[in-house]
Amino acid sequence: MRIGVRLKFLFFAHYWWLSSLLLVCTLFALFWREEPIPTVATVVGAILSVTYFVQKQKLEELKLFRELFKEFNTRYDGMNEKLAKIVESRETEVSVEERKDLVDYFNLCGEEYLYSDLGYIHPAVWRAWHNGMKSITACPKVASVWKAEKGTDSYYDLPL
Repeated sequence: MRIGVRLKFLFFAHYWWLSSLLLVCTLFALFWREEPIPTVATVVGAILSVTYFVQKQKLEELKLFRELFKEFNTRYDGMNEKLAKIVESRETEVSVEERKDLVDYFNLCGEEYLYSDLGYIHPAVWRAWHNGMKSITACPKVASVWKAEKGTDSYYDLPL
């Protein structure tokens, strides 16, 4: 995961106490410098505005995450049975229909990775999804299709 995404989730997890600490330190510095009350009020207002903006941004991203989570899980639920049959099958060759199903699955995985890489999917959720992807691609016949598909550069650098 990119450092910027990690920092975003770290900041979102701790912004309240960081804002409080910033506010207290700023008030202390302004009073120590004997700044006029309008200056203090302006700085305090700016800090509170930024805190509100961060809270609002966190809420909006949580709504987006929830939407994506529901959509991705619904799409996966529609494929789950087919994937299980492919993985459990004793056949060594992949049929045309199975290949189509696997490409659909890889597209879903690629989209999940893209949104995770952009920071809209919580890291714990991405880890769980990624572990599931690795368990499916551990099947030799799925792995062979993935190897061929990965060469097309169509899956946003999905790491499987």
